[in-house]
Amino acid sequence: MTSGSAQPGSPEEPGAGAQNGDDGDGAAEAGGGAVHIGSMSGGAIATGRYGRATSYTYSAPPPQTDEATRVLLDAVRTLRTHMEVLAATDETREVDGELDEIEGEITRTGRADRGRLARLRERLESGSTAVGALASAVTVVQAAAGVLG
Repeated sequence: MTSGSAQPGSPEEPGAGAQNGDDGDGAAEAGGGAVHIGSMSGGAIATGRYGRATSYTYSAPPPQTDEATRVLLDAVRTLRTHMEVLAATDETREVDGELDEIEGEITRTGRADRGRLARLRERLESGSTAVGALASAVTVVQAAAGVLG
């Protein structure tokens, strides 16, 4: 407000801060409240001033998928999530593409192509990639070894 008087009860009114939960520095106290969601299918919810909603949807592998391949699928998904912190390069896009193919194969068929899996394992084991430096890449290598034998 540049001139004149404030409307009664407005934040600009002298002394209104105490009435509005303001401690004098202009920051009002957060009001109480609750959110209750009885049932939800899909989507995401965020509440509060800085709330952020993120939704991830994953396809389940077929029931006949063995335990080693399920572990591999979880490791692949975790690595893909962790790769989001890396700057996008040709290398990260290639590795992500391989991971996407492996994830897709497992969710469609319950198995991953052994050749593709061996190539990914070699690439991550070499340590010559930024992706290979992520701890979750080690988990993928170990899970791939479990599947490949």
